Amino acid sequence: MEDAETYKLVYLARRAKTVTREDWPRTWRSHAVFASQFPTMEANISWLRYCNRIDQPMIDGKPVELPQLSVAHDGVAVAASPSFAGIKGGGFTPEDQAKIDEDEHRVFDMLTPNFTYFATELVVKQGPLGKAALFHFLPRALGMTGQQFAEYYRDRHAGVASRETVHVEGLTRAVLNFPVHEPLRLFPFDGISEFWFESPDDAARAVANGALAGVMNDVQALCAPGNLQLMTAVSHRWSDL
Repeated sequence: MEDAETYKLVYLARRAKTVTREDWPRTWRSHAVFASQFPTMEANISWLRYCNRIDQPMIDGKPVELPQLSVAHDGVAVAASPSFAGIKGGGFTPEDQAKIDEDEHRVFDMLTPNFTYFATELVVKQGPLGKAALFHFLPRALGMTGQQFAEYYRDRHAGVASRETVHVEGLTRAVLNFPVHEPLRLFPFDGISEFWFESPDDAARAVANGALAGVMNDVQALCAPGNLQLMTAVSHRWSDL
């Protein structure tokens, strides 16, 4: 387990009302293609993943019901950079910013600054990004300060997550993310956990058989109502990390 000098951008994506679930992955990917025309976007990013929500988890070709998973959002975007300035972006001309805003309105239900989370990461299991990911979004418990949450999340929960993920079948990487700003009103999370898997089946199996139960149970004491788990499969990637 070690700290990585990496800054992250994470957002919970929800599609515009004019975009169907079926068209969502293609439409979302087209936004990445559009954004790539602005050189500063890709120049500062080490890697990027668009992770589409898995609507029907499967294990060995058979559907499995996992009611603890949220369906309130369509996917999660994750990007990394070696600097905060690189991941924060900005510096666009008014004309370019207007183009970006217009495309975001085409794709999402609101502009991305309203639901984007900037963070540093703590890697608790080293390994590659997989083809599927389980995200756990964590708002701190009522009466707990942000500092108290961060101390528990880093000093205790990181150790639990490191131990509990060692032998989880198909789990390739596990990461805890810490905010570098106050939680947004529409994005009220004090931590985001990422669990990357070799395949969507591996992610579904880990949830179904309780392989991550120790991790999830440990963090519940930290959380207010509204914490959510989202199971996803990578629908767009940039870089081969």
